Amino acid sequence: MTLLESLHLNSLIIRVSLDFVQGRIVGGYTPSPNSIKYIVSLQSSKGQHFCGGSLVHKSWVLTAAHCNIGCMMVVAGDYTLGAYEGTEQYSKPLSLIPHPQYNRTTNNADIMLIKLSAPIELNRYMSLAPLPKQNAGLLAGRMCRVSGWGSTSHSGGLTPLTLRTVKLPIVSTSKCNSSNSFSGNITANMICAGSSTGGKDACKGDSGGPLVCDGCVYGLVSWGNGCGDSRFPGVYTAVSRFRRWIDQTIYSPYSRCLKSVGLFSRKD
Repeated sequence: MTLLESLHLNSLIIRVSLDFVQGRIVGGYTPSPNSIKYIVSLQSSKGQHFCGGSLVHKSWVLTAAHCNIGCMMVVAGDYTLGAYEGTEQYSKPLSLIPHPQYNRTTNNADIMLIKLSAPIELNRYMSLAPLPKQNAGLLAGRMCRVSGWGSTSHSGGLTPLTLRTVKLPIVSTSKCNSSNSFSGNITANMICAGSSTGGKDACKGDSGGPLVCDGCVYGLVSWGNGCGDSRFPGVYTAVSRFRRWIDQTIYSPYSRCLKSVGLFSRKD
């Protein structure tokens, strides 16, 4: 059995559950209300948060491809889930567009754009996420920040769920691909980030959320082996590898013609 197959059997690859997601940022802190103005919550038809995302255009959200459950609501301007704050905006997806090279088995190209049925108003609570240039790189050791909603413990969570953030250093691909870590399963389309001492990480429910470095969304929470394990950094989709695809999709003259009939749906 390969390492990748083992991770699948132990339900460690995909950090999202369609029944109930216990999202959490491990070892983080609570940022100031609405200080991360571009983050959005993806919620099921029952109002349960299951993934994060970033507003990259008033009508488009960037998230992970494995967050594709078909029926969802995008909530922008939120801070504490389950508590009405008057800053929230809601929009249903018109289309979900995973990257055409997305591979569920390897999680390569784990990136998706969501076209909204109604645009999000940009105001003091919501702004657009800055993105890196195509193929822009990051040096190992660069400190970044990942954000998401949920419990701060592995054993369970309290509601309402307040946004949390944790700072993490970038881990080199060679170290992340070493035999005592991910053994070669990290592709050029992925970034690793994690603490050498463990205890700090993104986890279930944080999928699709932003990893911000130098003020830009360089990564999307994608997969990992457990949460906060020093041997296994968190794995993120490298947004800079897909900047051209993002721009072409959003600004294509055909994007305004996308209909719900083009919806991709995952039911597994």
